[in-house]
Formats: sequence, C-alpha cells, structure tokens
Amino acid sequence: MLAPLNPLDAYRSDLDRHHRRSEFGNADTVWLLLAHCLGRISKAGDAVRDQLALQSANALRDLASSAEVSAAQDESHLTDLQLMIAGLSAIETRVGADSVSRACRGFAARMEESGALSVAFSVIGFARMVAADAADRERGLLAADQARIARKLGELDTADELYRTASAIGERSSDDELLARTSLGRGVIARVRGNYPRSRAFFQHGLRLAVNARSRELEFFAHQGLTIVTCVTGDTDASIRHGWDAFRLALGDVTREAESLVNLSQLCLEYGYPRAGLRGFISALARTNLLRVRLAALGGAALAAGRLEERALVSRVARAIADTVEGSALPFENAQALYHLSAAHLALGDEVTAERVRQEVQEIATARGYHELQHQVERDELARIARMTDQRELASTSRTVVTTLETFELEADELAFATTRLD
Repeated sequence: MLAPLNPLDAYRSDLDRHHRRSEFGNADTVWLLLAHCLGRISKAGDAVRDQLALQSANALRDLASSAEVSAAQDESHLTDLQLMIAGLSAIETRVGADSVSRACRGFAARMEESGALSVAFSVIGFARMVAADAADRERGLLAADQARIARKLGELDTADELYRTASAIGERSSDDELLARTSLGRGVIARVRGNYPRSRAFFQHGLRLAVNARSRELEFFAHQGLTIVTCVTGDTDASIRHGWDAFRLALGDVTREAESLVNLSQLCLEYGYPRAGLRGFISALARTNLLRVRLAALGGAALAAGRLEERALVSRVARAIADTVEGSALPFENAQALYHLSAAHLALGDEVTAERVRQEVQEIATARGYHELQHQVERDELARIARMTDQRELASTSRTVVTTLETFELEADELAFATTRLD
C-alpha cells in the first residue's frame, strides 16, 4: 500500500509531474508547514503529542497572521486554517479531532485541484493518524478522500483498500452518505480496470444510497459514472438519460453543469448528432474557466464543427486550443484536445494541418506513455474519427434531449471564447 511521503519529497514529486511548474500557488508555504506539522505529530508518542500539536497550532497561527499570506488566500483557505489551528489546540478532544479532519479535507481538496496529489495524499495520511479519535463520519471521509487521490495517482490497489476501510466504517455507523461515496469510488476503479459490469453495479448501488441519503451531490456523481459506463457498453438511451439527469442535478453549479454537458455532447458526437454536440460543447465553454473541462470542451467543439464543415468555427477553436495548451500543465488533456483538433482538420479535408497537429499529439503520447492515445492517433484510426457517424435510433425521451441541446442559445458563443483562464 502506498505510504505518505516526507512533505518535501511529496512536493518534489508533484512538481516533477508538472514539468513546467516551479510552485502550485500562494498556498505552498502553508501546505508544506501543515504537512510537516501533521507528520511530526503522527509520529510522536502520547507523552509529547499534545505539546507538539499546540506548538504546531502556534506556528500556523503566526503564519496566518502574516499580512502577505492572508491577503493572498481565498476565504476557504483562511477558514480551514483557523479550523486547523483550533483543532490542533484541542487535539485531545473529539471536537478537536473532528476540526482537524474537516480542515485537512478542505486543504487536500485544493491541493488535489492544483495538481499537488502526493502532498494531498500525505497530508490526509498524517491526518488519519493525528485525528484517530474523530467521529466515524470524519474518519470515513478522510479514508475515502485519500482513496480518491490514490486513484488519481494511479495507485488502484491502494485506492481500493482505502475505500474498503471507509466502507467498513460506513457499515458500522449505518452512514448511507459515506457508503454511497465509497461505492461510487469503487465504481470508478472498476471502470478504469475495464470491468464495466462491476462498475455499473457499484454506480447503481451508489445511486440508491445517495438517494437514501438525500445527497444531490452524490446523485450527480452516480449519474456521471453511469453515463460513461452505459455508453461504453452500448446502452445508448440509458447513457443519454443518465447524462441528462446529471445535468439537471448540476443546475446552479456551473462547473458541474459544464462537466455534464461535455459528457452529453460527447455522446451526441458518438451517436451521430454533431449539431447537438456542438451546441453542448459551446455551452460548456460558456460556463467554466476550469482548464481540464475547457480542454475537453474545446476538443469536442473542434471535432463537431469539423464534421459539420464549419471552417470558420474550427479555425476559431484551433486558436483557443493553441492558447490554452501553451500555458497548460495537463499533458493528457492537452493531447486529447489536439487529437480531436487534428481529426477536425481532416474532416475538412485539410490534410496538411491535420498531419502537423497529429504529430504533436504523437510526440506527447510517446513521451508520456499514453498507449491508448498512441493507437487512436494512427492515421487510419484518426480518419475513422473524422468521418461523420451514422445516426443511431433513439427512444423519444433521448431524442427530446438531443433536440433540447440543438436549441441551446447561440449567444453563448462570444462568452465561450471571451476568456481562457489557466486554472
């Protein structure tokens, strides 16, 4: 099982994963101090544990009082920092342990979003030892969050073991929300391993538990997972239904709206409805500046526009992709967007540009060991992707969803291309 790393080693590992970066942002100093403090406390004996926790709280308080540090952070960072200080100051109590757990999960989520996965994994690992007296819910959520990060690091066996730990806690405490979260996580692992029947079963079970727990967030993730699995297994109408359910559950959260629209739009491309796909991708772009979502939406929009022979739009999307990739530290997402752009140029008959972009993708895929993408970018496979797909027959409900996407507002176009912030 993957073990937490020394904070500096974890930080170096994360920077090495992002070749163009020298830091993750204004919070790096706090993250490293937090990881160092939790690491020391986790290894301390009972006789000095409380004293070390209090010293750590004071060190974090001194850092929090720095005007430069405070001015550079968002509200959630400062709130979690104060929660961590309060928790460490009372670590011998259940309330203190719960506070440390909640604050740690907040910090780890921002680390994860920034790409500092090894630091996030290590911080949660230390926190699980420091906050061992926390409530069942908190201990279970820490294990589930650490499992998710392990999965993103490619450590599937570690992730599965951590999800089993979280599930056991959920079973003992009859916590449907925690059980739903672990079932959905195990569904993702099964999908990554290619076991789609097992993955679908986990997602369906997770959906039932999420409904029981009245967790709109987890229902959303369950439908997202089922969208992908049912598409891969050829259940066309089910994939569209789950995709639309995810979009409806996301209303009010523009990032999740964008993510679900990208999934729905990809289904439309797959099933032969590029006009609906194009409108969905553009609408997704208008909703978010989150880099990984924008890259997926830009690539999809390029391919949809290419299949529809909209040359001016392909050129516009190509410029947006070039600008986005230039400052991006997401090599796989960069390669995927460029792959779809190459197919778009091929769909327009521009073989010279298509080949130039194809070679860019090939270089990234070879250097990074993206074997599936290396196969997809072969000339014959790229030509297949560039061709218009025959329309699949859809049930009336699915056809209504496609028609709805086709009528999404054209006014979103300018907003979609107004900015491409590199988060």
